[in-house]
Amino acid sequence: MKFLITEGYDRTASRGPVPRKVAAFYGIRYASLTGGRRFSPPAPVHDEEQLDVGHLTDVPIFPSQGSGLEAVLGCADAINPQSEEAFFLNVWAPDGADRLPVLVFLHGGAWTSGGGSLQWYDGRHLAAGGLVVVTVNYRLGPLAHLTAPSENGRPTQNRPVQDLITALTWVQDNIGRFGGNPDRVTLAGQSAGGWYVHLLNVLPEARGLFDKIALWSMGTRTPRPAALQSCLHTAANRILAPQRLETAPVPQLLEAGEQALKGVLPPAPFGYAPAGYLPHVADNVPADLLNPDTSAKRCNAKAIYARYTAEETGSFFHNVPALRNADSAQVQQWLDKLPAGTLPGDLVNQRTFQDKSPYEKVVAASSWIQYKATPTAMVNAYKAADLTAQIEEFTYKGAVEGQLSGHCIDLPFQFGTLEEWSDAPMLKDCGDDVFDALSHILIRSLTTFASSPTPPFSKQR
Repeated sequence: MKFLITEGYDRTASRGPVPRKVAAFYGIRYASLTGGRRFSPPAPVHDEEQLDVGHLTDVPIFPSQGSGLEAVLGCADAINPQSEEAFFLNVWAPDGADRLPVLVFLHGGAWTSGGGSLQWYDGRHLAAGGLVVVTVNYRLGPLAHLTAPSENGRPTQNRPVQDLITALTWVQDNIGRFGGNPDRVTLAGQSAGGWYVHLLNVLPEARGLFDKIALWSMGTRTPRPAALQSCLHTAANRILAPQRLETAPVPQLLEAGEQALKGVLPPAPFGYAPAGYLPHVADNVPADLLNPDTSAKRCNAKAIYARYTAEETGSFFHNVPALRNADSAQVQQWLDKLPAGTLPGDLVNQRTFQDKSPYEKVVAASSWIQYKATPTAMVNAYKAADLTAQIEEFTYKGAVEGQLSGHCIDLPFQFGTLEEWSDAPMLKDCGDDVFDALSHILIRSLTTFASSPTPPFSKQR
């Protein structure tokens, strides 16, 4: 297996970042398309296959049209090449690794964009702190969500879930060769990646593939009805005619998917961050996915670490004039129409909430609804089921006006990769000392969580 020796900084040390040698293994193939057919289930790759590349950004990611958050994040997802068969993962292992805890990270991107091979997610600094780190590409956008509505008489299974189970099985079978312990795997995900982590945590077929989970800014969307997915499939095929989804060139497929979404989905209501592609209900995507009590009963993990940012929706709303310019009357009318109990009293009754601008009230309320309420309820349900669970808030505010402590602001600090986010507008005012201090906190917390002995399952389970 080909690797490069790179230098990571151990940010878990209290005396400051300490340089450490890390081996980086880029572009390891874990699957291919069955029969080379678009939309087919992943076929596991059993023979060792690795790209001959010198940089993480040389590893292809799955095709997309970008994230839509470039105004805060920058454009890292425009650097990597794209491929329909980008079933690649990457591994970082510190010098002398031997049975170390493993972190597998699933990227976000609204089920539409991103990739585990983006420079943002370089794992060398996390590895330097004592973990073996794995990042994974999985299918997204139309290649993931415009499959035929049914197969063998049932709704088509979610392809990204199948991709991820294949990748996690690869980790179980192979990570020992990199110095990792397959019995100590933490599965972490951010945004849509967090949604998939939660989904895998309640699927019987994923049991035994990890023992802990980390949910960062978890997407909290209810799976779409299969009938709506069928409408999107039909609309996209109609737009492509006489070509078909299964064979059209990728650029046309991406464009047809975007047009289908605009034609089928209603506009996002006031105060709600929109989602384009979203997994639909299938045998491997339960309709009650976000029910806290059933999630606790089905939980595969023995410990859960959740986190959200203080003002998640600021990253989506900062450049939306209807929200930035909303007046007090408009916002109060919106708040009054929310169903009773939507917002906790200790949020809306606080003087700090009452003193916010109309825009800041929208961000605070929508952040609770879309990103905070569900993981909070989940953590409470896990604790009630006698599972180890914790939840935290990240409060650093980005430099983009109106972003506040918005979605994704924690990612550079979590990976310790300030240099890989050099074009991110949200970090333009962040000095090295501030970055190092906050990165130290997040990396040490994650490393401690992943490295701690795994608690036994409750006797109630």
